[in-house]
Amino acid sequence: MFQHVDDALMAFGQDQELDADALEEVRSRLEPLGLIEWQVSEVEEENWNAQWESDYPEVEVGRVVRVSAPFHGRTDPDDFAHQITIQPRMAFGTGHHETTRGLLAEMAKMDWEDRCVLDMGCGSGVLGIYAAMRGARDVVFVDIDPWSVRNTEENLGLNQLAESGFEVREGGAQVLTTKDTARFDVVLANINRNILIEDMAAYVATLKSPGVLMLSGFLHPDLAPLERAAQKHGLSRSSLREEAQWRILSLVC
Repeated sequence: MFQHVDDALMAFGQDQELDADALEEVRSRLEPLGLIEWQVSEVEEENWNAQWESDYPEVEVGRVVRVSAPFHGRTDPDDFAHQITIQPRMAFGTGHHETTRGLLAEMAKMDWEDRCVLDMGCGSGVLGIYAAMRGARDVVFVDIDPWSVRNTEENLGLNQLAESGFEVREGGAQVLTTKDTARFDVVLANINRNILIEDMAAYVATLKSPGVLMLSGFLHPDLAPLERAAQKHGLSRSSLREEAQWRILSLVC
């Protein structure tokens, strides 16, 4: 495991894994590159998982929605409208990134009752789960990463949605079928500029008319090409949100 602290790079390993000769070779190779100080020491045994959990923050979007991990021990929303529990694993979408947090903030303004929702690049499933909590009756989660598929299924269970009949699919836009044509009121896609442009036609094909396509995972310079692509598919901007350097673009057809 590696950790970057200020101008230092710290590497951790088990005692039995350390090879003194290999360490010396690494040191000799780094010296010509500017290595100033090198130190090998034993770290006192510690419960690193407990330490990580203690430093893991919850995510709060106004007083509307709070995203917590199971180890935070939340059993009710308190004074938040909704409480989402997300098990942090390898999937993207714990709510800490500006794109996820910004989409949740935009979603909080919308009516989700009886809506049909497609969550593309679902990651942890947090966005589709929030839509379901707000009353969406049909939610389809799609991600190309098998870790994300498993994490979404796990998080549906953690939020008492495992028996809701919502579908989780592994893959990209190619797993959208003819039964998805004009099926969804809202399509959520938090991915990256290239995939958003490449797959926009597939997203639009699944939208009802009127429908909303909510995009994120891109920076300000990507906005113009995304809007040009959207116009080709008959979409127009309804809102634009800024979260640090990231953008959340909502389009309507």
